[in-house]
Amino acid sequence: MKNWRTSWLAGLFALGAVACSTDFEDIPHYVVQVEDGNTLVLKSGKKVHLIGVEPSSASQEYLEDKALHNKVRVVFDRSNYPNTSEAQEVWGYATVDGLHLNAQILQHGLASMNDAWLTDSLRVFSSYSTLTTHRPSENIPEAGPVKKSLKPITTTPVKTEFSSFADLVEYAEQCVFLVLGRDEKGKTVSQGTGFFLQENGLCVSNYHVFEGGTEWMIRTANGSRYRVTDIIAKDKNYDYIVFKVDLAEGEEYPFLKPASKTPRKGTDIFVLGNPRGLESTITRGIVSAVRDQGMKEAVIQIDAAISPGSSGSPVMNMEGDVIGIATYKARDCESCNFAMNVQVLGF
Repeated sequence: MKNWRTSWLAGLFALGAVACSTDFEDIPHYVVQVEDGNTLVLKSGKKVHLIGVEPSSASQEYLEDKALHNKVRVVFDRSNYPNTSEAQEVWGYATVDGLHLNAQILQHGLASMNDAWLTDSLRVFSSYSTLTTHRPSENIPEAGPVKKSLKPITTTPVKTEFSSFADLVEYAEQCVFLVLGRDEKGKTVSQGTGFFLQENGLCVSNYHVFEGGTEWMIRTANGSRYRVTDIIAKDKNYDYIVFKVDLAEGEEYPFLKPASKTPRKGTDIFVLGNPRGLESTITRGIVSAVRDQGMKEAVIQIDAAISPGSSGSPVMNMEGDVIGIATYKARDCESCNFAMNVQVLGF
């Protein structure tokens, strides 16, 4: 079965909207034009309006970047268009290389939700939220992809053995910090969590923690403050950002080691972060499931509690390895919380 149909978000959106497959849906289609921020014009002349997406300049730019002059797959909403293969103007869901365009636009706040033709399956998406309140911004500096050469420095080896869980937590607390974003007037506009990946000040958090700000700083568990100086890598789709802070020359920090593989369902985990600004808070749980989001095993579902302010928190196994980055939760689903798999960083 094709990846775009097995991906978690694509399945969520298609649920209830698709009764059966057609030849049109079984093949990719070339996009020759993007109109109004929510409409794809295919080479055949057919126009596909993206269900749930209110037109905006941000969604227009996103679709031009992801879909224009690219091949997309389309799933129709037959509840409104029973003869979708013949119609020249339809409403539907579109994916590019497994990336669900409707979902991504709404998830990242690039457009408001349009209730026209909205099926129950898409309405479910509105019950998900990221864990940091922010004002969307395009101020995050450009950066390239994470380079494979970015490996943890071993001058001061990362600690990997602990005599107790309390010892593990005590070590991890040194590696985790509060992230604050400020706008051009110096007003705090976002707050989240991050952690050190290397002793020389290389750090990671969620992309959305940085949105809305023009400058950012971190505050460690011992009260030290550092300014974010460089954006090393970022990915809005997988919601991560890798950055450096201005450690003094020769200054080093303990850091956390990414896990070498995706965890199994049932793995014991804990989250260390700053929910609601309550710094260095620990919650425990298990891996509830591992799900796809346009890439195999991209999302890890956990039952450990997370709240606004937890975005960017490391989700760790009992060996102290980071398995994921706490990212969002389901509002109306108890203990349904989600972390981006640390494997998406490419370390």
